[in-house]
Amino acid sequence: MARCPAGHESQTSDYCDTCGAVMGGSPVTPAALLESTALLGAEAGPAQSGAGGSCPNCGAERGGRFCEECGFDYELAELLPSVPAATGAAQTQTGPELNGHAPAGAETAAPQPPDPQPAGLGGGLPEPQAPPVAPSPDAATGQGFGADGGAAAESASQPSQAPVSAQPLAIVVTADREYYAAQVERGDIIESEFPFPKYPGERRFALDADLVRIGRASASRGIAVEIDLTGPPLDPAVSHLHAQLSRGEDGGWRLVDLGSANGTRLNGAEQPVPVETEIPVKPGDRIHVGVWTTLTLEEA
Repeated sequence: MARCPAGHESQTSDYCDTCGAVMGGSPVTPAALLESTALLGAEAGPAQSGAGGSCPNCGAERGGRFCEECGFDYELAELLPSVPAATGAAQTQTGPELNGHAPAGAETAAPQPPDPQPAGLGGGLPEPQAPPVAPSPDAATGQGFGADGGAAAESASQPSQAPVSAQPLAIVVTADREYYAAQVERGDIIESEFPFPKYPGERRFALDADLVRIGRASASRGIAVEIDLTGPPLDPAVSHLHAQLSRGEDGGWRLVDLGSANGTRLNGAEQPVPVETEIPVKPGDRIHVGVWTTLTLEEA
């Protein structure tokens, strides 16, 4: 396909079927085509209104719609309105452009960026809204507001902490010769009536419940205890329900004497602990019951 001096592709070989320029002529720029037309503020003259006259672009004699030398379109120039010459600041071309090009010397309007929010009904599209946030349990119940609202809000923002688990403990039961000798020396027992066992053994009980009772089980009386000191060796001075260990909310353990006949002592003390009174105990403490029995708290 042939190309005219103005750069258009044309099916015909004599004149461009787009702009009418003579095929094979000298190249013509869009500014040269429009420089002397009415689009630059010049008034229409004889060359634009009649069949005679010369081409305002190259000066060739007019013989039809298009100039035979440069392809200037006379009829298109007559149809387009005249634009007054720019004064002061440069004026932008608002009318149709001739042959797809802006007139020489005129500045085209700079492209405007698209509206980031296209206008719609009600003055524009609504702004995107954040997803709703579920109310906290305190907000749902009305707590955390008022005089203590600040402290409640601060505590609600802090992650909840799980309670510290209690250290697992165990009870080690032995026949304690030192404790036995101290009672004999004080005169609390008579050695001939309560001799120390020949074969003392060691027993271990896990503190795996919140309440652990210490004593001697009795089937006839329906008494069952978690730490059964029935033996062997049998300590005759241990009551059936002698004492108990209970775990508190803080995970610590408390010793309580349940009203035993011979009392409960702690860590070699001469005096027994008060009856039905909670006494805090910890790993390493020694609980003395009966004639020779000592229960030591140890970490499991």
